[in-house]
Amino acid sequence: MTRRPAATPCDALGDAPETVPSRPVPRPGPAAIVYDGHAGAVEDLLIGFAAALRTRGVRVGGLAQRTTRTAAGRKTGMAVIDVGSGAAHDIMQKLGRDSRACSLDTQGLTEASAVLRRALAGGVDLLVVSKFSHLEAEGRGLAQEMFAAMAEGVPVLTLVPQAHAVDWLRATAPVGSLLAPRLEACWRWWGPHGLYAALAAAVPAAAVARRVVIGLNWTLVEAADGGVGLAQTPVRDGPGCRPPTGAGELAGRPLRALAAGAGNWDPMAAALGAAAVNAALNRPDLVGAAAAGNGLDLFAAAAADAAAPVMVGAFPGLRERVPHLRLIERTAGPDRDPEAAAPVLLPGADAVLLTASTVANGTLPGLLALTRPGAAVVLVGPGTPLTPMLFDHGITTLAGLVVEDRDGLARAVAEGVGARGLRRFGRDVVWHRPPEP
Repeated sequence: MTRRPAATPCDALGDAPETVPSRPVPRPGPAAIVYDGHAGAVEDLLIGFAAALRTRGVRVGGLAQRTTRTAAGRKTGMAVIDVGSGAAHDIMQKLGRDSRACSLDTQGLTEASAVLRRALAGGVDLLVVSKFSHLEAEGRGLAQEMFAAMAEGVPVLTLVPQAHAVDWLRATAPVGSLLAPRLEACWRWWGPHGLYAALAAAVPAAAVARRVVIGLNWTLVEAADGGVGLAQTPVRDGPGCRPPTGAGELAGRPLRALAAGAGNWDPMAAALGAAAVNAALNRPDLVGAAAAGNGLDLFAAAAADAAAPVMVGAFPGLRERVPHLRLIERTAGPDRDPEAAAPVLLPGADAVLLTASTVANGTLPGLLALTRPGAAVVLVGPGTPLTPMLFDHGITTLAGLVVEDRDGLARAVAEGVGARGLRRFGRDVVWHRPPEP
């Protein structure tokens, strides 16, 4: 959101503690992906989603089912895959091609359930369970492992045939939910609560910070490989403002160590973390899908035809272009809605503009969780992380800055340059979410 003018320095508050906890984030409740007929495509969906989370640093464990069939649809194999190790456990009885009995080997399933118990004991962030079917509805199969995870507050994701969807809801009431068999529904359920950890995990482990500049208005982090990232500097008279830990020795630190501060309660650590993430991601060689363009112009055109557009954080002049635009702001003023209005306005908005300051101040995940499916959601500002992972969380357009004159920008940031003055050191780009296949 829009910053207030800087006032007195906050150095009197002393150095920040070595460890400041990140913002607590709510976990999603248990969910089941509903399918009708054969589960083959949905099994692949569950396995693929678990793999995508693992690449983003999420600790995923458990079992996912994989069934093989002939072209005519006859089942030829059934196994559960350990999503952590990839090991397969055969759970199909060999009954003969003419048998009509249940082909599930319950003994094999019981032996495989040890994978779930080990995953839970190991402290996973998500427990994948192959299926909730007639056995689980009766309290057998893998039901006990599922309920043990739920009792510990660990999110559970499974598959459920349409015939047992009501059984799932009864067993998990009032927190359980059903998901459509689409990747978008899985991401919507998982939510952006782990977004900062995923952004930090995207920073290469070998990357190093070459230069750190904390200016009056902007914080800059430059990576040794040439990438440059920006984030708004916290208001210096704001609550919790402290000098960064290790000031004077930040250059030379691993970029991922700085990025780990993104989303932190400590405003300065959070700003450095956001800038470090952008230094790794907002590089010309990584944003080939982004084209030159102005994000505010794109949003103004979309919002003009929207019934209920909402802007979080003020951009000068945009209200004049879109008179019916609702503005949510931290600072009081005429024709502004307070932060407390976000849970009321955002779920009904069909076009949403978020300033990139929401990345640095830690409010982005909560705001994204409030947006409705199908809304046009645009993230705009020099501190926008240019990464496709944000598209999974409801953002439809990213509008940010790719820095081309690193030395010139570093001097300008140190001298207190404002937002408009940044543009001469790089180029504005926009990146649209690809259409679903």
